[in-house]
Order: sequence, then structure tokens, then C-alpha cells
Amino acid sequence: PGRASPAVHAAMISYCEVFRSGTMFAILDPPAGQSAQGIVTYVAMTAALEGASEYAAIYWPRVKIRNPSKSAFGSVEQIVVPPSGVIAGVFARTDASGAGGVYTPPAGIDAGRMMGVLGFESDEVLQEAKRDLVYPHRINPLTTAPRMPRYIDGSRTLKANGNFSFVAERRGVIFIETSLKEGLQFARHKNNTEALRAQVRRTVTAFLLVQMKSGAFQSTDPATAFFVDLSRNGPAEVVAGRLNVYVGLATNKPAEFV
Repeated sequence: PGRASPAVHAAMISYCEVFRSGTMFAILDPPAGQSAQGIVTYVAMTAALEGASEYAAIYWPRVKIRNPSKSAFGSVEQIVVPPSGVIAGVFARTDASGAGGVYTPPAGIDAGRMMGVLGFESDEVLQEAKRDLVYPHRINPLTTAPRMPRYIDGSRTLKANGNFSFVAERRGVIFIETSLKEGLQFARHKNNTEALRAQVRRTVTAFLLVQMKSGAFQSTDPATAFFVDLSRNGPAEVVAGRLNVYVGLATNKPAEFV
């Protein structure tokens, strides 16, 4: 947290997407002291983060919290800290909010509420025009308004044209993919027959039906919510020792503008 530099951010993305094979998601901190135009310049040009990955999201600005230790941080009542710890807390709270929590966007005045945040490093984020400047560059602003809590006002990943370009969408699919990989281990080293493929289809379908009921997909009709395809398992694939399972998901998109 707080080590916001192009090299660190590139390494974090590579770790999540390449080294960990897309099973992790990175929360990127903004560099300190960034104005709206400054963070746009950093994301779009300095660090070249815009469009870099759907396995990461960046948030702006840094946040003010109560000084947790005056012996460590001096006599001031508030200190400015990187937002990633607070954002991770919002992710965790949303994930644990109930069945299908991982599919809920960690943003907005309810799910995106930030506990313990007293203010922001830059008051520019309180201006709608400044938020409108940063958001098209895939930068998620943190803000508040009269009679509203301090909250996350965006749920975009860095990549607009990825398969899953929103935070909950991407993290939800990570959960589904890793769950399926673990749940299908029973099929390894069994004879690759029609009976085994039918069992695999039933296993995957049953799991996806549960996720559908938990709000994972745009539809509550299995025919339009997902598909499970095991048709691409011809003799050559069987001889090669492969059992191919293709899964398609109609994932949710958040209502960003009302």
C-alpha cells in the first residue's frame, strides 16, 4: 500500500494476471498529491495503465482517517493514507454480505460505503466535473455529497474492452472459474467417455444454477444465463488426454449513470 509507481503497478498486474494465472485482483493506489488532471496523466500516460488489465482497478484520491497512533504519526488528529486498505475492506464486507456477495459491485452509497474515512486528500473529487474527468479513464473516484456517506463512486477495471470490464464482474468470474477447476478434479484420470462428460456437464450446470440464484447473471433463465458445452471432445482430444469444457456466462453490468 502506498507504493504507487509505474513499476510497482505493472508488477502487481503481472502478478495477478500472469504469475497467478488470473486468480487474483489488484487494488491500485494513486500516487500522493494528485489532482484530477494529475491522476489522469498518471494513468493514461506516465504508467500507461488505461486499458492494461481487467484484473486491476485504481481508486482516487487518498483518504483521511483518524490518527491511530500519535506516538507513530505525530500529534495531528487525522492522517492521509492510501485508499487500498479501505477498498479491500469494502470488498471483503460486500463479499461476506450474503450468498452471491462477490457479484455485488463494491460501489455506491450502500455497498461502496467506506467506514472510518473522514475526508479526502483532494477536494476536487467532490466536484462532479472533476469526477467526470477521471472516470472515462477507468479511474474510480471516492467521494461524498450532502446527506450521503463517503463512498466509492465507480466499479471499473482498467480495461474497457476486456471480457469482464467491471470489478464485481471480473471478481465474480474469478470465483466461478477457480471453483469449477477445484470441483472438476474428480474427473482427472478417469476414462474419457460419454458417461464422464455427462457427469461433468451435470456438475458444472448444478454449480452455475446455484450461482444464478445468487444473482451472478443477467438472467434467471438458465437458457440465457449461461451455457455449458462439451461438444469439442473428438477422438483427437481424447487421445491427447484432454477433456474440454467450454462455459459461457451472461454476467451483470452495473447501472453507472442514473
